[in-house]
Amino acid sequence: MQPHEWMLEDTPQTLWIEKKGMMIWLAEVFGALGGGLYLVGLFFNNFPGMFSGWIIVAGLKTVFHFAHLGRPFRFWRLIRRPGSSWLARGLVFVTLFIAFGAAQLALSYWLPGTPVEMIAKVIAGIAAFLVTTYAGLVMNCVRGIPLWNSGLLPLLFLSSGLLGGLALLLVLGLSGDHADSKMILSGFRWLLLINAFLITIYLLGVTYSGPVGERSVGKLTHGRAASVLWLGVLFFGIAIPLAISFSDYYGGGVSAIWLIVASACTLAGVFSFNYCLLKGANYGPLIQ
Repeated sequence: MQPHEWMLEDTPQTLWIEKKGMMIWLAEVFGALGGGLYLVGLFFNNFPGMFSGWIIVAGLKTVFHFAHLGRPFRFWRLIRRPGSSWLARGLVFVTLFIAFGAAQLALSYWLPGTPVEMIAKVIAGIAAFLVTTYAGLVMNCVRGIPLWNSGLLPLLFLSSGLLGGLALLLVLGLSGDHADSKMILSGFRWLLLINAFLITIYLLGVTYSGPVGERSVGKLTHGRAASVLWLGVLFFGIAIPLAISFSDYYGGGVSAIWLIVASACTLAGVFSFNYCLLKGANYGPLIQ
């Protein structure tokens, strides 16, 4: 782009998706997935689900976030100023989740059913909710990118995180734990429909928010991220898992291999949707 063109034309957002910025994409996805898996594990009182969700956040999300930081060993300074930015608040959310999630898992293993375990579950659940929605809250605060400037984004991250969590819990259920697979599959089917509805409403809302928003959605549906949106999000992420889940509803059962396929496609859809949000984002021109 030539000097001053950014004043007259849309400018692609590259900081969070190209080169080292890919770490942000992965950190956001694993944050939503880990928090969502922990929440659904908490709902079904499924220890493997809660533990796996905690591992994803404490391990994968934090590793990718640290890999993106320019000076990672100074991160502790952010905790001292949680009101300074959403980055600082996010670090507080993750720290609280790691601490109280670890305490809750220990209590659920050694002291299940006790009042102190219930208190730890409530606090860890709130922290997991904040971790799951955190990326949507951060992106919604970037006013210069119409594609992100939507109040639906935190809800979308929560919905996709819970959906991915149910997909992972379906696979964990194949190992023989006590999770109610029928109830999980029913919730999985409903969340697929809810997620598709929210994505549609979100894109329509951005389209009618103004000319820059309309161009952003146009580039997302017909531009550089179009194949990821149509194939990754809609076909693999929604259509295939939905067809498999309805075959259980009408056909009376789904084999283990098809549950794995549905789960894998759903996870591909979660990764693809977040990629589209970052890759398709454009700053509006200074002069319109």
